Amino acid sequence: MHYHHKISLLIFNLFFFFLNAQELQSLSYKTISDLYENYPENDSRAMIFVNKYIEKAKKENNWKKQIIGYEDAIYYTEDINRKLSYADSAIVVAFKSGDRDIISRAYLGKGIIYYYNKRQYKYALEQYLKAYQFSRNSSNDYLINKIDYHLGMVKSYLGYYEAAAVHFRNTTKYFEEHMKENLHPNIRLNNESGYFNSIYRLSNCYKNLRLYNKEDSLISIGLQKLKNINEHLLEYGYFQKGKGVQLLRKGNTDEALKHLKLSRDILVNNQDYNSLTAVYFYLGKLYWLKGNRAESLVYLNKVDSMINKVQFTTPEIRSSYKYLITDATENGSLGKRLYYSDQFLLTNSTLNVDFAMLSSKIHEEYDTEKLLEEKQIWENKLHNDFYFLIATPVVIFLIFFLVIRLRNREIKFPGKFIKLLKKFRKYYFFLIANKKTSEKKKTHSPEIIEDIKEKLKKFEEERRFLDKNLTLPMVAKMFGRTHSQLSYVLNEHLNVSFTQYLKVLRIGYITNLLMENKLYRQYKVENLAHECGMSSRQLFSTHFYEINGIRPIEFIKNRKKEIDEN
Repeated sequence: MHYHHKISLLIFNLFFFFLNAQELQSLSYKTISDLYENYPENDSRAMIFVNKYIEKAKKENNWKKQIIGYEDAIYYTEDINRKLSYADSAIVVAFKSGDRDIISRAYLGKGIIYYYNKRQYKYALEQYLKAYQFSRNSSNDYLINKIDYHLGMVKSYLGYYEAAAVHFRNTTKYFEEHMKENLHPNIRLNNESGYFNSIYRLSNCYKNLRLYNKEDSLISIGLQKLKNINEHLLEYGYFQKGKGVQLLRKGNTDEALKHLKLSRDILVNNQDYNSLTAVYFYLGKLYWLKGNRAESLVYLNKVDSMINKVQFTTPEIRSSYKYLITDATENGSLGKRLYYSDQFLLTNSTLNVDFAMLSSKIHEEYDTEKLLEEKQIWENKLHNDFYFLIATPVVIFLIFFLVIRLRNREIKFPGKFIKLLKKFRKYYFFLIANKKTSEKKKTHSPEIIEDIKEKLKKFEEERRFLDKNLTLPMVAKMFGRTHSQLSYVLNEHLNVSFTQYLKVLRIGYITNLLMENKLYRQYKVENLAHECGMSSRQLFSTHFYEINGIRPIEFIKNRKKEIDEN
């Protein structure tokens, strides 16, 4: 019977494919969507039917159905650039609708593609912030909490774990409350998914804040409440990973191995490469601790392979290179040691450049705006209040307190930065800049591009960036190239402007000196500025803060304190 059903479905699908436009009009949207809704994510076979759905919606000028069709196309198409194209189409149609919630949802969808599929966090954040802007004053609490969740993901990636935890606590509360309501099964599943993802991300924040009791409690809650594993298999994989890490931390390697392997199998099947890479790292670490070096290296090299494949890293994942460098050193393999050291530097640079660009953007365009909104709400409430004169100083104090809190969160980052810099005497953000970028538009020949990359590498090795008053045309002339060619390579292949390029190299150089050489910690700020090729104390201090999240004087003070404590 099942065999005959499959044959019948195949015949109907073939018949459907050859329907002309007039016949298509007579079919309902549900009839069409039923033909593809059981295909798995990223299965392009579904696109035959999804395109028919979109075609029907266009002919009927039904913008609501068009958006649904584009969202389905994003889900089923395998090609990432096609996903972005469909996301752009959804945004165009959303604007035609004039509905701010629909526009917000469309921007959020595009941001998710940039974050999870392309690993381009700057562009993801831009879309999330647009989604946030259009969701202001919305009554759609589900949409607001989805945006809140994804902004929390960006903050967690940046290492702002306390700030991210606030987002995840909010979304946990909302989704938990809405799991209990009698809702349509799809809505219920979405709320359950939001809840389980929120408590898992919150547990991860607690882990990084070393609040292990809270982390362990949330992992246990997640595993207890995940009754129907098949409905939330990916989330179940996350909690298995969390349980494995928890047991590994407690020294129970045998039990940890069971959970991590189960997580690995689930994540492989669901193609969640970011989480899978983290599981590979913990499996590598676990086998290393058990003394099984061969098996450990298998997993640690898988981490390196995944980093190269998906262009994604975190401080957690990057730690795999510590073990790989140790093994290469012990075995006298200079080639491997140099390769792993370069990989460490490259992942380090990626994290720090992301941090510099994203942290300023999220604080300027989200945190500050939220603060001002709250201030406005307070002022509006107090405007007609009898105690206005008494309350105003309190409001000002609260605002000042919140600003200080935000600032303190930023200052915590250099501790991680310091640990990284201890490992290597040389520290350059763009030393390894010659990986191929096939997605970039090619307006210059490959020979010119490679020549400029080689000259940039030499420029960094010879520390020519320390020369004062450098300009783009001046450096281009050094290279024997035009300023447009140099600008193209910097912007399209290093994703950075000339100004940002110099800034990061100079601050990276002086930060390393402050780390390694006590003489420089005695310098005045203006002397440090001069040392790294900057023209003024103020400019140096501003750029140092932008890159490191802390002023030079505070950095020196913290470094001295750390040395005294050790």
